[in-house]
Amino acid sequence: MKIIILLFASLFSILGFSQEFEVTPEGLKDKSNIENEYLVIDAPDQKASDLYLTASKYINENYKNPDEVIKGKTENEYLRFETFAGQFLIVNNSGAKLEVSATYTTELRFKDGKVKYEITNLDMTADNGGRSVFFQGSIWKGYPIYSTKGDLRLEETKKDLENYFNSRVKSISEFLNGKKSKEDDW
Repeated sequence: MKIIILLFASLFSILGFSQEFEVTPEGLKDKSNIENEYLVIDAPDQKASDLYLTASKYINENYKNPDEVIKGKTENEYLRFETFAGQFLIVNNSGAKLEVSATYTTELRFKDGKVKYEITNLDMTADNGGRSVFFQGSIWKGYPIYSTKGDLRLEETKKDLENYFNSRVKSISEFLNGKKSKEDDW
């Protein structure tokens, strides 16, 4: 009986996290409201000041040089930080598999009970020649996920990009809501 309850609790926690990004020709959008370029992370019963401190702690624990990645902050209201993700996805370009690295900027805005999470800048570059991966455009300028007409070209890249950013959102959401990782249980 305990195992069944545990399985249902696990399933509920997986399904209960509904804030996800979707890759569109216009960029990263809220899957549940395609008009928004941001997600809102719920953090019930937490003050903005506590969420700001917890987000700062997240950066300190997850980045090698936290003072260098923080690019802007207003205490208890706003936090902007930059991330470099080396070889974070692979683009299949007509059979050639190209490793892609990215630099992106995340902005967090804090209110009581919630955090606005937004990727404000995303530069993705193939490691083997510097051509860019971008959301929509001509194949003569790089590796667009969508063609100039809006047709999906790089389905795997789209999925990988969504999985990467959705795992980042889930990670910070769990941290903000006080869920401990296995590493914390020592």
